[in-house]
Parts: sequence; structure tokens; C-alpha cells
Amino acid sequence: MRVKDFCEIRIGHAFRERLENVPDGKMMVIQPKNISSGGVVSFGPREPLRTDASVSRPLGRGDVLVVNRGRFAATVFDLQEEGKWTVPSSILVLSVKAASVLPEYVALYFNSVNGQLLFERHYEQTTVPFVSTRNLANMEVPIPSLKKQRALIAFEKTSRDYARLVNRKLDLRKQILSHELMNAEQSTKRRSR
Repeated sequence: MRVKDFCEIRIGHAFRERLENVPDGKMMVIQPKNISSGGVVSFGPREPLRTDASVSRPLGRGDVLVVNRGRFAATVFDLQEEGKWTVPSSILVLSVKAASVLPEYVALYFNSVNGQLLFERHYEQTTVPFVSTRNLANMEVPIPSLKKQRALIAFEKTSRDYARLVNRKLDLRKQILSHELMNAEQSTKRRSR
């Protein structure tokens, strides 16, 4: 099914000036750097960025955000924080309009190996590769049954959780090893006195 058959596509907000943080700004901004290749949205210490820009169409829950310059990554907007959110023009916003397609499946597919190959076949090369809204609209995405989409989404979530826990376990082991080596070093110094 072509993306244009199940999604409305728009470009993120075109900021006229350099994007700078306005602490009391009413609009929060998700930037491309906040979206990982695995589809996770995360923020640094002084993020998300806030702005006082007037945005005609803020993000809606369930919108699929596609990083579209230099690299291709997708996520579903579902942040629990109150307030209005937007994205810059380097992110495309897909609003799923077909009941037979889940936004999480679209993001999962775009982040998959097959989805990345699809982007590779449709991107345009300038200084930085990008996919035009027209090319994205004409991309063919396989849409399985809702039951299968839900199963794939659950499998991907389980895989992501497993990877996170394995990484946390490795970090804890490194901390334990570092602590034990530090104790051994201090013990050696005491004995040599």
C-alpha cells in the first residue's frame, strides 16, 4: 500500500531563525537528534527545547515522525508531557488516517532493514540525502493484518526492552569490576607502606 493511501504527510515547522531555547516558551520542540535509529525519543539535560514560535499545526498523539535529512529514523509521538509540541522541517510528520494501519507499525517498518532499503531506493542526493514528500507518499509499504501488526509491535518492544536490560547488566558488571580493581589497588598501596 502506498504511504499516501494511509497517511497525510506534512513537513515540520520551518523556523525562520536559528532554533534557540526560550525557557518560558509555550511550544516544545523534538529535534532530529532526539530520535534514535531505534525509534526512541530521548532528551539531554536542558531539553526539550522550548520556543515561542507560533505553530499552526502542533503534533498530535499518534503522529509518525520521520527524520528526513542525512539519516532516516521514525518514531510515534506519544509523549505524556502536557503542552504543545512541534518538529523542525527536517522531520516529516505522517498522520495515519486508515483504521487498518497502526502508527507504531509504520515507525517499526521504517526503522527496519527493509524500511531503510526502501528509503535508500527513494532518497534524493544533494549535500545531504533526503526523501521528498512526493517520493515518501509513493513508497510502497507492506501492510499486514492488524493482528500481525500488533504482534510485530509487541515483538519489537520486547526486543528493545531486552537490549536495554542487557546493556544495563553490562554497565553494572563494569562498575563492579572497576570497584573491585580500585579496592585491590588501594589494598596494594597500603601493604607497600
